[in-house]
Amino acid sequence: MAEEKKVNENVEETKEEEVQEEVQEEVKEDSAETIAKLTADVVKWKTEYYKVYADMQNTTKRLQNEHVQLKKYVMQSFMEEMLPVLDNFERSLNVQEPSEEVANFLTGYKMIYEQLISILKKNGLEEIEAVGKEFDPNFHQAVMTTHDENYEENIVVEELQKGYKLKDRVIRATLVKVNQ
Repeated sequence: MAEEKKVNENVEETKEEEVQEEVQEEVKEDSAETIAKLTADVVKWKTEYYKVYADMQNTTKRLQNEHVQLKKYVMQSFMEEMLPVLDNFERSLNVQEPSEEVANFLTGYKMIYEQLISILKKNGLEEIEAVGKEFDPNFHQAVMTTHDENYEENIVVEELQKGYKLKDRVIRATLVKVNQ
């Protein structure tokens, strides 16, 4: 009986060991599946994080660029509204053979005009040069053509209305007469 008891104990120990091995294999399989699932989740979340991070970086850069552009051209609408005022000032200063009284007024007008031009130039307004320059459709608008032997072909002969740039942007093209 003692031997039978020993054999029964060995059989039970063997069964327990087999059960433990099966449990360990199941745990290994479960933990491998769990690890694979968690790894996949980590990769998914990292990918989504990087996408959101990249979107935020792009949005930040775009907003910074828009801010710089807005700041650079904030005066554009004001400058565009001032151009007719400049035109009228220039016309009033072109009086031919003024009387002495009108000449005194013109002196004051000229001082005001120069002060106004100085302020606008400080804020980025530039006059576009035209006469004697080659016609450039980016800066000039051809209104008329002429045949003048004193000028080469495609050269601006006359400026009909001044054009202006604000920093590097044309806000009004120069109206010109071009030699053909």
